[in-house]
Amino acid sequence: MTRASRVLDLKELLEAREQGTVASFARQLGVSRRTVLRDLATLRERGLPIDAEGGPGGGVRLSEDRGLVGVHFAQDELVALWVATTVMARTVSTPWSKQAERGLTRMLASLPKERARSLRRLVKRVIVGRPASARVYAELGPVASGLLRVCEEAFWEGHVLSLRYRDRHGAETVRVVEPHGLLVESPAWYLLARDVDKQQARIFRLDRILKATPIEGRRFVPDIDGLHQQWVSQRNQ
Repeated sequence: MTRASRVLDLKELLEAREQGTVASFARQLGVSRRTVLRDLATLRERGLPIDAEGGPGGGVRLSEDRGLVGVHFAQDELVALWVATTVMARTVSTPWSKQAERGLTRMLASLPKERARSLRRLVKRVIVGRPASARVYAELGPVASGLLRVCEEAFWEGHVLSLRYRDRHGAETVRVVEPHGLLVESPAWYLLARDVDKQQARIFRLDRILKATPIEGRRFVPDIDGLHQQWVSQRNQ
């Protein structure tokens, strides 16, 4: 992350909340407290009205009522919002879930046409199903550290992955896969992939993936429809 982008991220954090601490900003940005203090000084020099208050209950905040501000979301942030809102609406009955869906629809409708088309292609590859069964819920384990980010990047960028996987019987194998899609059956997540060596459609539960490594120089073109057709054909054999 460049310093310029980090300072902009800090500005967005300040605009998004009433108040925060230097320590909390440092954790979110992955930097030291000293770096956050230096970036806050930079924002003050650029005219951002920042107040700081010490002691219990104190923190850092913008000193003016800023009203509504324009926000520019990254593509993966928009997909994350869509997934979170869709999962909430389909799997649990919570206050404001319908309002969240309407708000998300309005936000997506405001996107430029090309960006909206690109987002629809990505969202099509993320399938929200029914909540996990009681059996799956009971046996679900934690996802390996760092695994989510690797899978996300491979999903966005079209990288082939090498997976070390433990199946439901405890047997470990190494698979080379193309991650075409993601399935959520809350709270379980699955990678919808093509096994490159066997040329078969496969589903891998994320908490059973022990390690995922991008294979340098190997890419694929996402085709969730083709993967689905292959899966149906396999099931009918």
